[in-house]
Amino acid sequence: MKDFRSVADTVAAEIASGRLGPGQRLPPQREFARLHAIADSTASRVYQELARRGLTVGHVGRGTFVAAAPGAPAPAPALSEPAVHRVDLELNHPVVPEQAGLLAAGLEKLVRSDDLESVLRPVGPAGTPAAREAAAGLLA
Repeated sequence: MKDFRSVADTVAAEIASGRLGPGQRLPPQREFARLHAIADSTASRVYQELARRGLTVGHVGRGTFVAAAPGAPAPAPALSEPAVHRVDLELNHPVVPEQAGLLAAGLEKLVRSDDLESVLRPVGPAGTPAAREAAAGLLA
C-alpha cells in the first residue's frame, strides 16, 4: 500500500522537473486514484499535501492545477476561458404558449412609476418587514 506522502513526493518531483508545468490541470481525484492504484481517500490526502506544500491550487468546479511559479501572473478567471460548446439559451424563452400574457399581467402593476420606484429602492441587510415576516413564518 502506497503512503500518500510518497505519491505526493512523486508528483512534486514531476513539477520540479517541469514535466508538470504551471497551470497544468491535474486529473480529478478519482481518476488520479485509479492512475496511481491508490484509494480515493489517499488521492484526496495527496492533493491536500500538494496544496499544503504550495505546489497546487484548487478551484471549485474547475479542478486542481499546478501552481504558478512565484512572481508569475495569476491565471485568468474562468469567465475568460474559451467555451468549448455553444451557449444553450433553449430555456430562455416561454415554455407555455400563454406565458407571455401571464408575465405581462404580473408585471403590469410595476409599470406604474410609483410602484416601480418603490421596488427599486435599496432595502438593506435586514430586508423588508414583509420579507422578515415571511422568513419567520417559514422558520416557525
